[in-house]
Amino acid sequence: MKDFPDSLPDWDTLLAPHMREKWGGLLYVDVPLADAARRLRGRLVYLATPYSREVIGSDGRWCPVRSTEFGIRAAMWARRFAGLGVTAVSPIVQAVEMVHCGAPTEPDPLDAEFWEKWCRPLLAKADAVVVPPIRGWQASVGVWREAIEALATSRQVWLLQNDNGGETNEQRP
Repeated sequence: MKDFPDSLPDWDTLLAPHMREKWGGLLYVDVPLADAARRLRGRLVYLATPYSREVIGSDGRWCPVRSTEFGIRAAMWARRFAGLGVTAVSPIVQAVEMVHCGAPTEPDPLDAEFWEKWCRPLLAKADAVVVPPIRGWQASVGVWREAIEALATSRQVWLLQNDNGGETNEQRP
């Protein structure tokens, strides 16, 4: 989308009042999970959650323990949606299982180009993108790109409110 860089998240600009007005009807901010679920039932939802930056260990390499942690966080949100009757697909849940079931270098869990191509068909079929308040969402280039791609193709983006059912105290800008 020409209004935003695709390499660095710029949530402050996207969520500025004039931009929120521009995206009215597509961009929903600080929405309680139950409200989002009521509006998203019967639609395919893409669950955009952070991963790459969050799974780097203190040695600067991919950390399987952190990978599992962020896979579980994404799975918890997918489960919450399922319990409310919403089909929310999480590429992170599936990708984490894929990288953990074999050699950790195939596919490389940090190969951004590979995973972006792999996620693209899921994102293309989704009716909406939902961003839960998982730690790291604001800095995630993947979450950012998925959100602006959805807006650029006239699909809704839902930024969920932290209802303490999640695992972060991070607030929306």
